[in-house]
Amino acid sequence: MTLANDPWVLIADIGGTNARFAAVSRSTGVAGAPVILPTKGHPTFLDAYEMVLASLRDRPGLCGMVLAVAGPIDAGRVKLTNADWHIDTAAIAATTGVAAVEVINDFEALALALPDIDASRVEVLQPGVPVPGGNLAVVGPGTGLGVAGMVALPGGGWQALCGEGGHVTYAPETEIEWRIARELKARHGRVSTERIACGQGLVEVAAILGADPGIITPAEVVAAAVQGVSPQCAAAMRVFLVAVGRCAGDVALTVNATAGVYLGGGILPRIAQAVDWSPLLEAFVDKGRNGERMRRIPVRLIVDPNPALIGLSARARALLARL
Repeated sequence: MTLANDPWVLIADIGGTNARFAAVSRSTGVAGAPVILPTKGHPTFLDAYEMVLASLRDRPGLCGMVLAVAGPIDAGRVKLTNADWHIDTAAIAATTGVAAVEVINDFEALALALPDIDASRVEVLQPGVPVPGGNLAVVGPGTGLGVAGMVALPGGGWQALCGEGGHVTYAPETEIEWRIARELKARHGRVSTERIACGQGLVEVAAILGADPGIITPAEVVAAAVQGVSPQCAAAMRVFLVAVGRCAGDVALTVNATAGVYLGGGILPRIAQAVDWSPLLEAFVDKGRNGERMRRIPVRLIVDPNPALIGLSARARALLARL
């Protein structure tokens, strides 16, 4: 099949930091090599779209788009939570001439990837005992904190559940957590779990605990903690990991994720070889009378560099089948 008569869909995983674009053609059904652009390096989605199309200009036949975005979606419209892009599917279709434009939550795309992700692209943190036919969940800190689930359908297949679960209220339990929560409440008015379990949260928590003011990026906090040069950064890392583990456990109970919980996002895969996972796992299972149940739930870390593109490819295949 030639490119001229091989319809394809443009897929995009759009986060607060980076936007990853790729093509999924009817003939292959999988994403090609991604084009990665800094979200804040382009004023609008359409500016980035034009640049991506320039790199794919030898591919006629564009017939649809599936966009995964980091933010709440309202009737095909969304403002990214941690960037200035506004996505409006109707406006994009009118401007580009591509009639089939879909927008989904970025963690819905990640959830859609879970049934198809290669076992070699995950690391097992807690083996557990997966329940056949059970549900799945995914939680991941990055620029924000994403949450989604996959419900196993009785006749086979899956139904993705997505929302803004990262914005649930933070629940401090220890003295140090209460100190952090009080300071963040004074700054922001409300403290969500995302305030702690995200990149900027890691930096803010380290600063609250007295870290060197010259430490201003998540990578610097992690480096100072791992190298043992800053006990304040080490404490911030522990608070961060506990917040992620506690949230992941809450989500597992909420969606009954007995087949497993996956950890993703932009931060955890990057620090996989540098941190002790025990604070996260201890917080995950610390659910009182449900503790034994939590120990049976597998916990896996996604280390695939572009996992959302796997889920977007599945959505693109469904779109191509309808066109």
